[in-house]
Amino acid sequence: MYSAYKIQIHPDHELFDYCDSLCFKAKNLYNITNYYIRQVYTALKKEVRNENQLQVLMDIEAHLPKMNEIRQKSYEKAIVKPKIVDKNGKIIEPIFKPFEMPYHEKSFIGYGFVEALFKVMKQVDYNSMPSQTNQQTMKKVYDDWKSYFEASKKYKINPASFTGKPKIPKYKQKNGRTTCYLTNQITKIKNGNVLKLPGTHLPLKLGKVAYSEGKLQQVRIVPSYGRYVVEVIFKGKQSKEIERSEKQLNKLVFDPKLVMGIDLGVDNLATIVDNTGLKPLLIRGTRLKSINQYYNKLRAKYTSIIRNGKGPKEGNFTTNHLISLDRKRNNRVMDFLHKASAKVIEIALVRNIDTIIIGRNVGWKWEVPMQKGIKQTFIQIPYATFIEMIRYKAERKGIQVIDREESYTSKSSFLNHDPIPTFGEEHQTIFSGYRSTRAFYKIKGSNVLIHADVNGAFNIVINI
Repeated sequence: MYSAYKIQIHPDHELFDYCDSLCFKAKNLYNITNYYIRQVYTALKKEVRNENQLQVLMDIEAHLPKMNEIRQKSYEKAIVKPKIVDKNGKIIEPIFKPFEMPYHEKSFIGYGFVEALFKVMKQVDYNSMPSQTNQQTMKKVYDDWKSYFEASKKYKINPASFTGKPKIPKYKQKNGRTTCYLTNQITKIKNGNVLKLPGTHLPLKLGKVAYSEGKLQQVRIVPSYGRYVVEVIFKGKQSKEIERSEKQLNKLVFDPKLVMGIDLGVDNLATIVDNTGLKPLLIRGTRLKSINQYYNKLRAKYTSIIRNGKGPKEGNFTTNHLISLDRKRNNRVMDFLHKASAKVIEIALVRNIDTIIIGRNVGWKWEVPMQKGIKQTFIQIPYATFIEMIRYKAERKGIQVIDREESYTSKSSFLNHDPIPTFGEEHQTIFSGYRSTRAFYKIKGSNVLIHADVNGAFNIVINI
C-alpha cells in the first residue's frame, strides 16, 4: 500500500532553482532519447533518409564496437561469479548477446541499447543528471512508446474507439520542463524527518509524516503551474488491517454481496444507490460547476486582453497571472474531489458495502449530446481522477471498485428490467420509458416518475 506526501515549492523557496534545473535537464534527456528512437525508427522504414537520420545511424555505427566491448567484459565477469539459481532450482547461465546495428525488421531500438550508446558517447544530457535519475527519465520515454504501440494495435482492430490515429511520442517543449524521478537509493530521510536530495546540501523537512508513513520508495519533482510539487512516495507498513483488506478483496472479486452503484454527472456529481434498501444519496456538483464557470469567465477576459491586436503567431499566450489562475482552479477542483471521494467511502463503510461500481464510457466527453455550456463544464470535470480517488481510498478499506460501460443506463428502466445494450453495437431494444424532463425518467403509459440519475445508478448496480 503506497501513499504520497506533496510539498509545493514556490519561486521564493530555496529549493526552487534546484528543482527547476533537474526538471529542465530531465526534459533535455527525454527529448534526446526520443530523438534517437524516432530517427532510427523512421529512417529504416524508407529508402531516402534525411541528414538527421543519417547522422544518428553514423553515431550508432561508430560507437557499436565499444558498446560490444563493454558488454563482452560484463559477460566475462558474470561467468566467474557464483551461479544464480531460480525458484525452481535451475541454474541461470549468463548469455552473451552482442548489440546489432538496427535494420528494417528491427527498427525500434530498446532501452538497453540507447543507454549503452549514451554511456559510450558520453552524452551530455545523460551525464548531467544524477545516476538512476537519468535512467528513470529514459524509461519514461519507453513507457510512452509502449503506450503508442498498444494504442496502434487497438486502432487497427477498432478505429471507431479512437478520435484519431495514434501518433508517435512528441518532443517536450524546447523551454519546458518535465517530471524528474529520484529513487530511494539516491534520496534518504535523515534525522527522522529531513529529506536529503542528491546534488544539493539544502534539506527538505517532511514533518511528522516521515515518522508514520513507512518506507521511502521514490521522490518525484513535478512541474505544476509555475511551481514545483515534490511528491514523496512511501510504502506503508503491512498492518493486520491492510492484510485483512487484501484478503477481502480477493474474495469479493468473485462474490460481491452488498453493492453500491455510482452514476456520474454535472449538477449531481455522484448519484449513489445500493442494494441495502436504504435511500439513494446525491453528492451535488454545483460547487464544482461554479468553480469552472468562474474560471472560464476570468480566463477568457484576461486572454482577450493579452491577445488584443495580435496575430496568430504574435505576442504571448500566457502570463504569470493566467498561470496563477490555472493553479488556483486546479487546487480547488482537486480539493473538492478529494472531499467528495472521501464522502463516498464514508457512506460505503456506514452501509457495509463490499463492492462499488462506477459507470464510465470510453470517449463519453466528446460524443455525448449536450448543450454547449453544459458540455464545456462536463469536459472540464476530471472524472477519471475522481474514479481513481475513490478506487485507492476504497481499496485501503477492503472495498473493491469496478468501473463498467454504462451506455443506455439512462434510457433503460430498471423497474421494467429493460436490457442494456452496449454503445456502438447494433441493437433493436425498445425501452419502457424516456427522459421526460432534465431530472425525471417517465415510464410509458403510466404516471410513474423516477429520478433520472437514480434510475441510471440502479441500472449500473443490477447489470454487474
